[in-house]
Amino acid sequence: LDKRRRIEDAYKTTLNELKKKSHYGGPDYEEGPNSLINEDEFFDAVEAALDRQDKIEEQCHSEKVRIHRLAQVPTGDAFSTIGTHRFASKSRSYSSSLSSSELVSASDDIHRFSAQVEEMVQNHMTYSLQDMGGDANWQLVIEEGEMKVYRREVEENGIVLDPLKATHAVKGVTGHEVCHYFWDTDFRMDWETTIENFNVVETLSDNAIIVYQTHKRVWPASQRDVLYLSAIRKLLATNENDPDTWLVCNFSVDHDGALPTNRCVRAKINVAMICQTLVSPPESDKEISRDNI
Repeated sequence: LDKRRRIEDAYKTTLNELKKKSHYGGPDYEEGPNSLINEDEFFDAVEAALDRQDKIEEQCHSEKVRIHRLAQVPTGDAFSTIGTHRFASKSRSYSSSLSSSELVSASDDIHRFSAQVEEMVQNHMTYSLQDMGGDANWQLVIEEGEMKVYRREVEENGIVLDPLKATHAVKGVTGHEVCHYFWDTDFRMDWETTIENFNVVETLSDNAIIVYQTHKRVWPASQRDVLYLSAIRKLLATNENDPDTWLVCNFSVDHDGALPTNRCVRAKINVAMICQTLVSPPESDKEISRDNI
């Protein structure tokens, strides 16, 4: 009798769990103050959804690699001429103060957000390029091959932000190329797999645009959208032994052409892609090729 009772109890428990799971995923479990899902279950569900998305992304990437065609090099970034790049043979130091004359094309890139763009550029060049310690106090959290991920503790208005940065070496492409394809919206959907759709709200100049984009929803989190200014810059090196720097900075702005809606949660961003081209001197008098970049 005891064995039968235990079996019946286990059967009832299983049925109850199945009933719960049949409703799991409904609106009551979505992100919000009245959600029935607890914090641990919420983050577990988000992580599982992201894992599925990563697998889909890997499959898409493998297919793209299989049919990959060599992309056209951006104009004015010829890597085959020695005069375009400087050889880096020693460790580099970065200047934390940048004058307007050092921001190439900044004087020609005038619009109503110019002051904010320059402030963002200087902040990123001051803090993002620092090594561990220093004013930025970056702490290494992950190291995998040539990729390193750092975090630093930042709190603004009582909110913990803790910015992240990742460093990596990409063989065979220039810093200009990386920044060009990161910034140019013509190629956005080729590499950014988290976006559902986007549009350019306003073109401020040849090097600055305002973009609105919605990201694919990751259940049970609410869908996110972002509205940001994206600017690309070239910064000349202050030392002849240092390479020039290409930078794309994306930061949130407000615009009447893309006001917040109830459909999405408006996310705030402050992102920079900072790239430099290092060239290894080729043997004898051979021309520089992508193998040297």
